[in-house]
Amino acid sequence: MGATKRSAGRPAGTLTQPNGLTERQEAIVRAVQASIRERGYPPSMREIGAATGLSSTSSVSHQIRSLVKKSVLRKDPHTPRAYSLTPSAAAALESTDWAFPDQDDEADAVRAPLVGRIAAGVPITAEQHVDGSVMVPRQMTGGGSVFALTVQGDSMIGAHIVEGDTVIVRSQPDAQSGEVVAAMIDGEATIKRFKRDGQGGGEVWLLPENPAYAPIDASNATILGKVVTVLRSL
Repeated sequence: MGATKRSAGRPAGTLTQPNGLTERQEAIVRAVQASIRERGYPPSMREIGAATGLSSTSSVSHQIRSLVKKSVLRKDPHTPRAYSLTPSAAAALESTDWAFPDQDDEADAVRAPLVGRIAAGVPITAEQHVDGSVMVPRQMTGGGSVFALTVQGDSMIGAHIVEGDTVIVRSQPDAQSGEVVAAMIDGEATIKRFKRDGQGGGEVWLLPENPAYAPIDASNATILGKVVTVLRSL
C-alpha cells in the first residue's frame, strides 16, 4: 500500500488510504475474505467486531454500510445480515489470490443460511436466527431450498454426525423411513433418523444413533427437512 496522508486531529483508522478504504474498512474486508476462505461463509457482526477492534455491532454496521456504498461489499439478498465480496474488493486490496466464484461456479453453488444450533441429543430449543451462511456445491444438496444447522450433542454418532458438525438440511414436510431428518417437537428441534412402522397411518419415531438415548415418539413432530450433507472442520 502507498503511504496514507494523515491530517492533524484525525484518529488513526479513519483516514482514507490510496485504495479508497480506511484502515478499519480494509481490516473488515480482510476479515470477510478470511472467513469465506476458511469456512465458506462470511463472519457475523460480532466476529467482524472481534477481528477489527470494534466494540459494538452498530459500529460494524456503520462501516459495512460504507463499504456497500463503495461497492466493495454487497448484501446477500437471500440471507439477512450476510455480505459477500465484490470484484472491487480484490482491486482495493491489490490482491488476486482470493477466490471469487465465477458466473458458472456460482450457478453450481447453493447458499444455505446458517439458522442456529440444533440438538443431536436430548432436544433443545433451536436458536432461530440467521448467523451467516454456507456455500455448498449444488450436487451435494440436490434441488429445493436448504438451510444449515450446527450440531450439539452425541445422539447421532452412529450416523457419523458429531457435535460441531454443520448439517445441510433440504426443507421438506415429510421423509422416507430410514432418512435422517431435522424435526420440531413442541417447539424444540432435533436431528434423528425417521422411522415409520407399517403402511399409511402406522406409528412414527425419531431414532437416535446412540444406545444411550431412547427413541422419541414422533406422532406430534413436524419434519423440517432431510439432512442431505454433513460438513466438518478438521
